[in-house]
Amino acid sequence: MSDEGGKSFGGLLAKATFTSADGSGGVKRLNRDSAPASAGTQSGGEGAAKKVQLGAGYSQMDWMRLTKREPDLAGLRGASRKRKISAEEVATHNTMEDCWTVLRGKVYNLTPYVNFHPGGDKILKAVLGRDCTKLFDKYHKWVNGEYMLEKCKVGVLDTHVPESDSEDSEEEEEEE
Repeated sequence: MSDEGGKSFGGLLAKATFTSADGSGGVKRLNRDSAPASAGTQSGGEGAAKKVQLGAGYSQMDWMRLTKREPDLAGLRGASRKRKISAEEVATHNTMEDCWTVLRGKVYNLTPYVNFHPGGDKILKAVLGRDCTKLFDKYHKWVNGEYMLEKCKVGVLDTHVPESDSEDSEEEEEEE
């Protein structure tokens, strides 16, 4: 336990709030009041590379430890991680308190991860409720995001187009 500026940090993960939010099955973000002021803030002057200083307890190693300890970061409460999720449903989860994204066709609840993101939460805001694959590959092509976010997976993106059903059935009728 260290003491920085009169604040005691005994490990923010011990104070993390990964309980289900209001019974909806969602996951709450970490309690910002327990995080140091520097958590997720960006530094660097104009034109300088954006460096993000994460608070104590928010390193990638802390994230990996958390994923080993918490079995349900996605907030599924035992539901299947194979559920098909429409792009419309993903789009409804577009706030910092309830953020989903799609990476390589898989849908992830980023809510518990936001404070751990090495680039800070600012860059994540651009992908809330939509596909992040292009942006992810731009900055993290070498990173195995699927492994890092495995415990945050809520399902797979449903790419089925409803209109194609009626066309398929018409073609089948014509063949008969």
